[in-house]
Amino acid sequence: MEKMTVKQRKIAVICTVTGVILLLIALIALIYNLVSIGTLSSKRSELEAQSEQLAAAIENNEEEFEYMQSNEYIEKYAREHLNMKYEDEEVYTSN
Repeated sequence: MEKMTVKQRKIAVICTVTGVILLLIALIALIYNLVSIGTLSSKRSELEAQSEQLAAAIENNEEEFEYMQSNEYIEKYAREHLNMKYEDEEVYTSN
């Protein structure tokens, strides 16, 4: 085997160091991406749970909205808040 010249050794060292640095950069990028994926997965789970809660709230509000449009609610509201009554009725209030 031939011995490497000083110039060839320097080139070999530079190539080795460059390769190690690139490998470390790739490893750091991989770790960063794995952490990001974990964080995003956790955030996604939180958002899905929040979405389910909001869907349930919307459903409850729709039921309440439908009730507020009913004649029963309108009459109750008119009697309690607007002091309205039928012509043949007398209203007694407790003070």
